[in-house]
Amino acid sequence: MSAIPVDFRPKPAKRRFWHGFAERLDALIAYPAKHAVSEQELRRVDEDIKRCRQLMVKKPQQKRDAKFARVTAAREARIRG
Repeated sequence: MSAIPVDFRPKPAKRRFWHGFAERLDALIAYPAKHAVSEQELRRVDEDIKRCRQLMVKKPQQKRDAKFARVTAAREARIRG
């Protein structure tokens, strides 16, 4: 016959494990809520990205246009003599 203890409590090590597990799980779930970004801020970032892309595309275009202008000017100077 087996005896069942009257004061049955989980061991302290198990309690600490589940307590820590619950805290980590809570933090994992709460992270997106704590670091949420407003829709207005997302729009502003999207606009900044779009503007930066346009600037990246324009710079090589401007350099190419400037080089084309110099080549054209040199050709005209040769033709005029």
